[in-house]
Amino acid sequence: MGKKKMMDIRAISEKEFNTTRYWIYLVVAWNIHNLEEALTMSKWYESIATRFPLAQITEHIQIETIQQLFPIALIIATLLLFVVPVLAVYKKWDNRFLGIVLGIYLVNAIQHILTTIVFWGYSPGVITALLINLPLSVFMIRRLFKYNLLKNFSWVHIFAYGVIGFFIAISVIWILTIFIFQL
Repeated sequence: MGKKKMMDIRAISEKEFNTTRYWIYLVVAWNIHNLEEALTMSKWYESIATRFPLAQITEHIQIETIQQLFPIALIIATLLLFVVPVLAVYKKWDNRFLGIVLGIYLVNAIQHILTTIVFWGYSPGVITALLINLPLSVFMIRRLFKYNLLKNFSWVHIFAYGVIGFFIAISVIWILTIFIFQL
């Protein structure tokens, strides 16, 4: 009987597997992550400027500009992270889109870890990247693969699209930020 139940669980169809809760978990986790960044970014930029001579050359411009721009960028990122899941659930977008977003989430976590290693110290977002983003994205991606919901995708696809999506998302966020800042 236990074996039959296991087979039934693995036979869940794409229509029966509800990814809405995954989107909700991502929104909650991302907002916790953004909160960590919001609370620590300004101080981190100041510490980088004092520790690295190249940053000191334009210290005042960078710190003042970043301190003004970063909150706008964080608000835009947070808004996008509410709009995209709502559209994905409402429009019933393909689960591969969720896989790509999870890939972006994974790349973002890796980026925070690498920044911490490069700068030999805390970087904003690394705590939530390690404790929430990385495990959550890996868990969700594994579940999507387990239930065969990422058709024709592999971990390589997830990571490659994640890298591309990460750079596109960062570019869009910063272009919008600069545009809004100049208004």
